[in-house]
Amino acid sequence: MRMMILALLLVAGPAPARAPSPPGPPACAASQYRQLDFWVGDWDVFDTARGFKAGTSRIEKVMNGCSIKESYDAPNAPSGPYAGTSYSSYDAKDGKWRQFYVDVKGNASLYVGGMEGADMVLVAPVRSGVQRMTYRPHPDGSVEQIGLISTDRGKSWGPAYDLIYRRKQGL
Repeated sequence: MRMMILALLLVAGPAPARAPSPPGPPACAASQYRQLDFWVGDWDVFDTARGFKAGTSRIEKVMNGCSIKESYDAPNAPSGPYAGTSYSSYDAKDGKWRQFYVDVKGNASLYVGGMEGADMVLVAPVRSGVQRMTYRPHPDGSVEQIGLISTDRGKSWGPAYDLIYRRKQGL
């Protein structure tokens, strides 16, 4: 009997191939992953309080569009050469954005937050308390990054920095 089954299988040939399943939606396709896209680009960064060019920044989509990477460089910073890198991404598990930022001074911060109107607002614990960082798109295509510090757990806020990102010309 086994021989007969084997013979039938050999005569019948291989099983017909199954049609491939249609591809599902691409990873990170939801609109929430696009909320910070206004910040993507090559930028000259200006300190609004001091009125000078603070540095440059390259913000790009990475990880198949699931994350945004910033590479910030300020070789002529008042306190000496400075650079930092961040990765930002929307987390569908809890509906929040996260940004991990590290710099050449050994600082590392994990910001958490999300959209508040047209602004992306992220908050992180820092050495001196809590830092609130807002990315605000402007009608002219520039982006303002506003940093505020609280030393009383968010009851009151003071200025830390105010930067304007302007797209580099000729790119």
